[in-house]
Amino acid sequence: MTLQALVLKGERMNGPSIKTLRPETLTWDTAQRLFLLRCRAQNVAESTQELYGLRLRGFVGWAAANGAASPADVEAAQLRAFIEARRASGNRPNTIDVYFRILRTFWRFLFRDGLVLRNPMEQLTRPKLERKFIKPITEEQLRALLAAIDTRDPLGLRDHALILFLADTGLRISEALSLQISDIDWGSGSLTVMGKGRKERRVAFGQVAGRMLRLWLQRRGGASESDPLWINRLGGRMDRRNFQQRMKQHTTRAGIAAERLSPHALRHFFALSFLRNGGDVMALQKLLGHSSLAMVRNYVNMTDDDALQAHRRASPLDKLGAVPGEVRRVRLR
Repeated sequence: MTLQALVLKGERMNGPSIKTLRPETLTWDTAQRLFLLRCRAQNVAESTQELYGLRLRGFVGWAAANGAASPADVEAAQLRAFIEARRASGNRPNTIDVYFRILRTFWRFLFRDGLVLRNPMEQLTRPKLERKFIKPITEEQLRALLAAIDTRDPLGLRDHALILFLADTGLRISEALSLQISDIDWGSGSLTVMGKGRKERRVAFGQVAGRMLRLWLQRRGGASESDPLWINRLGGRMDRRNFQQRMKQHTTRAGIAAERLSPHALRHFFALSFLRNGGDVMALQKLLGHSSLAMVRNYVNMTDDDALQAHRRASPLDKLGAVPGEVRRVRLR
């Protein structure tokens, strides 16, 4: 939403009205408020808005302490110094990349809406990230995890069902926890989920996951179609942190390294299993809710070891037998 649109809505901020805002009068507080207002107007996910606000507050605090009293004072050199300070403080490359992307979005907004005279982020190059193969959990680890959960306890049954559900659908944990019971189509074995960028998609689930879902809902009892699918002990919607803590407890009991088995690891497990079982790459992209094939290629790369093993088992020349002119190793006695 542009400043003009905000003026028409009669929006006002603390301090000068939007009508009188000029680059030289823009404060950090007003800049952040306008940016987050724009995010809300564009229907950006609440979790993303929270992340934007958190990272921007971190940057603004650093900038103010390093000579930039307002957005107009920021130079490209200061932005580079901030990124380097994050690196020196021990932030992981992925965290630094998040800072970079948020700052790029923030300054792009300020510049396009005429709130700053220049965009210093245009002079920065995005830090390179190491692209490492994802190490997915194994079937044995998943079985051990499920076996460690006491399904006689209602919350244990819920966790068991949710883990199976994530492993069978590939949903992000935030997507799964946002579901209502009404989002499930039992007849087709599918569900409707709202993914990143407020994009809706349909995802299938198998018979095993479906049976556990029904069992969970039966044990829970008294649920209506408009209720959350996954609830906490108080009956409210389960949140991500609560489930992550529960996952850590289960992985400890199962004797599995906690860093190997997060809710997102179940998404990796789904993607790799889908491809290994003959699933189509384009179908996987749709099921995962990715806007491009870039991330899906990472999962394809993960099957490279499968291809190497398959070649060792089915090498055309090895299967051919003795080849004319072949030099064989001879043991000398």
